[in-house]
Amino acid sequence: MNWEDYYYGPLSFDRRNIFVATYTYDVPFFRKLKGAEGAILSGWEISGITRAQSGQPLTVNGSQTIGPAGSGVTAFTRRANVVPGVPLYSGFTCPAGKVCWFNPAAFAQESTTGAGNAPVGGIVGPGYYGWDLSLRKSFKLPREGMSLALQMDAFNAFNRTNWGNPAITVTGGGFGQIGATNPPRNLQFGLRFVF
Repeated sequence: MNWEDYYYGPLSFDRRNIFVATYTYDVPFFRKLKGAEGAILSGWEISGITRAQSGQPLTVNGSQTIGPAGSGVTAFTRRANVVPGVPLYSGFTCPAGKVCWFNPAAFAQESTTGAGNAPVGGIVGPGYYGWDLSLRKSFKLPREGMSLALQMDAFNAFNRTNWGNPAITVTGGGFGQIGATNPPRNLQFGLRFVF
């Protein structure tokens, strides 16, 4: 076996496509208002971060290790074997109430004498798409140099479901299924006294 070829492939940090935009917008409305109305309605600022990225390359593993562990020796987890002729993303039924990412029948446990032939990064996990938004305003107080800064933040503002990675150990529970999501919408409010 050529070990250089065996370990060649996209690693888990190899995100092929990442788009990130940051922006700030000073809301121009109500600037000419005076008095209490002007103090409340004018001077707001909206900012945000929008992120879209492709999924993480994943390598399907077996549950057995290669070599003894301990005494300064590192044991490596065997990879699974690819089952010839079995489609990776079709030809299977997902259990009710589950989210399946790939066909678990496309892989099998490697024997104790082999290393497995599943490619490095052979499966690409779910991508991510999210909007984090912030609304803020500073209110001047009658005393010189004093103000109140109000800020409202919405992380994953549109509450989009961003799936976690699927289980990739052949003998593990839920193999090929996604068992978690990234956090849902999270709101926070802050008030800061500046003096």
